[in-house]
Amino acid sequence: MQVNVNWVNGITIELGKDIIYFDPSRKNKTNDPIFISHAHSDHLGGLGSTGKCHVTRGTLDILSQKNDKRINDFKKIKYGNGLKINDIEVKAHNAGHMLGSAQYEINGPETNITYTGDINYRDMLTTKAAKPLSSDILIIEATFGNSQYVFPNLMETCMRLISWTIEEIRRKKIPVFKVYSAGKAQEVIKILNNFTTLPVVTHPKVTRVCKAYVNNGINLMYVDSTNEEGKELLRGRECVFITPSYNEIPDFKKYSLAAATGWALRYRLKNVNAAFPLSSHADFNQLVDYIKASKPKQVFTIYGFKVFFANYISKKLGIKARALTSKN
Repeated sequence: MQVNVNWVNGITIELGKDIIYFDPSRKNKTNDPIFISHAHSDHLGGLGSTGKCHVTRGTLDILSQKNDKRINDFKKIKYGNGLKINDIEVKAHNAGHMLGSAQYEINGPETNITYTGDINYRDMLTTKAAKPLSSDILIIEATFGNSQYVFPNLMETCMRLISWTIEEIRRKKIPVFKVYSAGKAQEVIKILNNFTTLPVVTHPKVTRVCKAYVNNGINLMYVDSTNEEGKELLRGRECVFITPSYNEIPDFKKYSLAAATGWALRYRLKNVNAAFPLSSHADFNQLVDYIKASKPKQVFTIYGFKVFFANYISKKLGIKARALTSKN
């Protein structure tokens, strides 16, 4: 069976006469099946395509809470369960990136392929680490596929975050974390819940995603900013506010702003008072460890430092590798 891996409006895998799309960047007009790895917007361009979209329950719950109008024709896929497409079987496995995130195992008659999606290879407070999947062909993310990106111990980052938060409260400031409303926001809330007694107030868009987490058994304590309790907490200032990263904060005298992102490891971020290298992606060493455990014959790298990482894999690990682009 002929196997082709390409980037055509997302990741396209051809096995014989069958074509499967993973995380397409825009709507497809074909009836070919589509698999979505997780609920971040840069992976959701294919929603509303003609072909049926497959997602995990966690991803669907987040999209439902966000009232996404494109979720009218979904098929839920459970971790570990196989879905047959002619002679091909597709299985979803935990990717560790956020609630519902999936890496996909694609088994054909003569080959085995893994698409990692965005993965996290260590336990966080709201997610469990992805487990490596053995594969002949590995399609792996390279968001932080550069040796400059090796993250500090998670507990060290948590303690820095907590220390800064408490200090800002002492200074009569409201600490504000400007983060992704899905995934990162819930991780920060869990850190604050576990290590402080500070009330956490959430922007409505964060609140909606939190409900999906709670519905999936992840306990979070928070108060929505639009109800009376939330408003009173913000007036009193002894609380933490979690808001989407794009949200403007008008009263800088009242608030102290922070970001939580892996990019804080190397970059000085603008318009924030503090930044913490808290990432839901695998760092460079974790990506290398995943590849070694997977033992692929060929690797395709996607996203981020994909060219750098492909060269590293070829030269240092001795595995055939190339960056996956539209020109492949």
